[in-house]
Amino acid sequence: MHQELQRIRQGYYDLWFGTNAVYERWAKKHGLNNNLLLTLYLLKEFPDDCTQHLICEKLMLPKQTVNSILAGLEARGFVEKKVSPKDKRVKLLTFTEQGATYADELLQKMDDFEERALRNMTDAQRNALLEGGFAWMKALRAAIDD
Repeated sequence: MHQELQRIRQGYYDLWFGTNAVYERWAKKHGLNNNLLLTLYLLKEFPDDCTQHLICEKLMLPKQTVNSILAGLEARGFVEKKVSPKDKRVKLLTFTEQGATYADELLQKMDDFEERALRNMTDAQRNALLEGGFAWMKALRAAIDD
């Protein structure tokens, strides 16, 4: 059984690394890197309450890395910081009109790319992807607390 678990674990790493490499390749093809791509995604997904802390937490990136990404987006006129009305110490990140247009076009291309990939899978494979992924995440969370 130990060898079978090793095989499964190795297969998972191959899947994880391979998937990351595909997204990195897609991002590079569109003139950015994976961290920038995912930052744009989070800015769009959390339009009213996106902060540097949220991006760091979701992407598990150091504050310095996220700060550099955001500084680049600000320099291009894509993102601006606004003081949160709830807590003056918190800076909310929002797209400028130019940034929203850029992100919408780019993320629509990513949606199309992912949809093409999902269409190449059966319903059972798509469901198994989610079921297995969430079961794995739940099992890892339980194991870390053991």
